[in-house]
Amino acid sequence: MLKVENFLLDPALPISLIGTRWEGQVNFMNCAWFTRLEVSPYLYGISIQQQHFTHKAINRNKVFSINIPNTELIAKADAVGLTSGRDHDKSNVFDVFTGEYENAPMIKGSLLAYECDLVNAVELAPHTEEYPRAHTLFVGKVKNIWADKSAVQDSALRFDDMKPVFWTWAPRCYWTIGARKEEAFNIENKKLIPPK
Repeated sequence: MLKVENFLLDPALPISLIGTRWEGQVNFMNCAWFTRLEVSPYLYGISIQQQHFTHKAINRNKVFSINIPNTELIAKADAVGLTSGRDHDKSNVFDVFTGEYENAPMIKGSLLAYECDLVNAVELAPHTEEYPRAHTLFVGKVKNIWADKSAVQDSALRFDDMKPVFWTWAPRCYWTIGARKEEAFNIENKKLIPPK
């Protein structure tokens, strides 16, 4: 192993597009810091910088969407990550639809889209001069899930050809998933660990 000083050596992270609305205007931001937190209730967490426009919209509306793009949406996903809804109108970047929540717009052509109710917001660090890029972890309860029909077969995702997008900080690049390797929860793998 090699000890490294670069704290930006994260593994590849899947990206999502967070959908909000501010005073009638649709807004999306690129977000790689998201994860499922709980099965029941079905919770997802997204980590958003406190000075971001999306942060303000989620706090006001108490709802948001999480959209999982495919490789065809990479350039647009990158563009909404480079611009702020304070200064740019992102309403026409994607083909948008709404489900149950008007203030949680979603993207047609996404592999998956989740409509979420905000259930908790955890300030991870105070937004100060010492921490100018401090984040809030927004916890959303999934209300509805929408899937592109080409991405689902027999109630399961088709990972072999659905092409989700991953991002790396170093190098700053987008990637897609590789080949299927091995079954998960394979009872044979338990033999690798001897009992006490």
